[in-house]
Amino acid sequence: MLNAFRTGLLLLFVSYRLLAQSDSSYNSVPHQPVQLDAANPFPLFDDSFYKNQLFLLGESHGFQTPQAVDFTLLRHLNQRVGLRHYLAEVDASQARLLNQYLQTGDTTLLKRVFTRWVKQKAQWGNADFYRKIQRIRALNQTLPNRRQIRFVGIDRIQDNPLAADHLSSLLATVRLSNDDRAVVDTLLAQLRSSRPDSIVGATALPLLDRFKADSAAYQRLLKSTYTETRQLLTNIGWLRTIPSREATLFANFAQLLPGLNGEKLYGLWGFFHVLQEKPVNSGKPLACRIRESNLYLHDKIVSITFAYLDSFMMSPSSYLPIEARTPGQRFSPVSLFNNDGKMMHTEGIDVMRALTRPRSVTLFALDRPGSFARTTPLRIRYSSAMAQRIEFNPALPMTAYFQYVMLVRDSPMTEPLAN
Repeated sequence: MLNAFRTGLLLLFVSYRLLAQSDSSYNSVPHQPVQLDAANPFPLFDDSFYKNQLFLLGESHGFQTPQAVDFTLLRHLNQRVGLRHYLAEVDASQARLLNQYLQTGDTTLLKRVFTRWVKQKAQWGNADFYRKIQRIRALNQTLPNRRQIRFVGIDRIQDNPLAADHLSSLLATVRLSNDDRAVVDTLLAQLRSSRPDSIVGATALPLLDRFKADSAAYQRLLKSTYTETRQLLTNIGWLRTIPSREATLFANFAQLLPGLNGEKLYGLWGFFHVLQEKPVNSGKPLACRIRESNLYLHDKIVSITFAYLDSFMMSPSSYLPIEARTPGQRFSPVSLFNNDGKMMHTEGIDVMRALTRPRSVTLFALDRPGSFARTTPLRIRYSSAMAQRIEFNPALPMTAYFQYVMLVRDSPMTEPLAN
């Protein structure tokens, strides 16, 4: 009996030691607070970081602090490596208006992009994102033309009426054949009347085929707008032929990349999109598709993700139980999705809390030599009530998915944008 007790005590001690080692491994990971107003907000980044070609920052939508970090990192990369292409979670038509706003300061263009997001109660249709774009314009006013930031939109078409306006403006003064004009008129009507995407895409495909079959003639006809028109028609056609959003993102990225002349790219995306390996029981994220491709930058990608403590997500009140809603408000602050919240618990997050301060952003460099994250998988325990889960492959280390983590503490929710 005594031997059994001693054996049990030893096993308990060994289990505790293993757990302590696992949980405390973040102690040895280089980490540093991010000072958003400092001359160099990110001193932890080393020379190898800046040698990358594609920098991806992954957030959970609805938290306010990542919007400020995003602008700071964009400005920092612009200053440090001359980065000027903001690879955005927007489509080509939205990017076009955002770039026109950056050039002109006409807020009606900016409001037009946000109108549909606000109507859909999308978390990214918020005032912090809106003001961030205004800050990018203000930054551009201080920069020479060669370093001014512009949006590159690679998303699946998000706003069909806006795509119709875009196509109409491109073809307004073009003398199309009667057959082509009939197709375009039908396509515009379908885009503006909420017809199913598959039907809209099917309408575009014959016209797109003619563009491909006689590209020289269409280039002479459309002149400088040929490439933009063909790319827009291609995206409309993909509403029918590419049902996967991630596949569309990658297809757009691959098509647009040669025209960016080897310049570096940066963007803030939803967490899933920046993962460089495929999660279990999931499709391949954008970053994974790029890494597995034969594109010249496939091995020059760095992914940074956010984690959250004591923070609040902006969530549509109508999606929440009555007791979780803020009375009379379209959106309510929700704390369920912190990394130590009721919906999930990330292993090691308690140690990360102990290493950081309230109301702070702390950068952890997971990819440094000797880091436990290079050999240890990411383990997240989910509540049974969590509908959407990302399960990480236990055979892969954390750094196979992302190389840096920014821990955000005490972030408010993003500020809702008025209708």
